[in-house]
Amino acid sequence: MVLDVGCGCGGTAAWLASMGARVDGVSWSSDELKQAAGHCRATIQCDLNDGLPNVATGAYDLVVCSHVLEHIAYPQKLLTDIKRALNPSGVVVVAIPNLFFWRDRWKLLGGRWEYQPSGTFDYTHLRWYTRESMVETMAGHGFQLESFVADGWIPLPGIRYLVGSGLRKRINETVSQWWPGLFGVQFLFRFGVSGSRAI
Repeated sequence: MVLDVGCGCGGTAAWLASMGARVDGVSWSSDELKQAAGHCRATIQCDLNDGLPNVATGAYDLVVCSHVLEHIAYPQKLLTDIKRALNPSGVVVVAIPNLFFWRDRWKLLGGRWEYQPSGTFDYTHLRWYTRESMVETMAGHGFQLESFVADGWIPLPGIRYLVGSGLRKRINETVSQWWPGLFGVQFLFRFGVSGSRAI
């Protein structure tokens, strides 16, 4: 069983369902939940700032928080409820934007901070995390890091036309892992419940 926290219109739920998973979706938006319902076993409408109401203890093997935590002003209640909802061997997958991606650093160095409808400077973002602060925040709620990946890219002006897409992909993956804080557009974490099993 999967709990998709902040499921939006159901894109992630649809992908998980196509792989045979049973998914429950959570969102504050009734319009989003109507669209997600076709891919979910059940949908739950709530304000995630208030945590997860009416979620059974130990019901889920996987909880997905894809670009959710940066929208929550005080995530303590939500993270406590997520741990309660997981079975002891369950995992949490978290995706967050990286404010210090090279292109966004350049904007900040130039004194630019224009809020936008989406992306790094989404006007609904309330919190920012580095790799280290996310690991620390999750550890404070009983989770341990199992794996980390930075997904991003490096500017290759001119060169990108000389190399194939496969090589560009490998270059982007390599530099994002070597320098995640600089070249990662987003950070992807997998957390287990602390003490539940060896990493």
